[in-house]
Amino acid sequence: MSHADRFAAVIAAWNAGDIDGALAGMADDVVWHVAVGAFPPLMGKAAVRAFLEQLRGDMAETRWRILHHAESGDRLFAEGVDAYTRTDGTVVAMPYAAVIEFRGELIAAWRDYIDTRRMERLRGGDSAPAWLAALSG
Repeated sequence: MSHADRFAAVIAAWNAGDIDGALAGMADDVVWHVAVGAFPPLMGKAAVRAFLEQLRGDMAETRWRILHHAESGDRLFAEGVDAYTRTDGTVVAMPYAAVIEFRGELIAAWRDYIDTRRMERLRGGDSAPAWLAALSG
């Protein structure tokens, strides 16, 4: 199984609302930068679980997907769209890039690169400009 397949399994579990399934793909000591430079990293599965549970509470539906990826050794580089509908009906679709490092079959480090200011505006109900919507497909 490729690292892309392993990451796709984490995404599929998240999209299905299965937090345990998503966590199954991560090492106990995973370090996840959910927005590099904007927030401190989540350290360990317990912190990731708490974050995912809080996030899930605001999401009625998720449609997170990977559009392109490349692998090099223990690293996966991914480009995708973080798309979801909030419980208030607001639809959000934001392109992002990620670098995921594996230790064996598990994610040990994960860095998401995303425009947090734009994401917050979309979460607040702003419409995406046409050029951004085109990337979010």
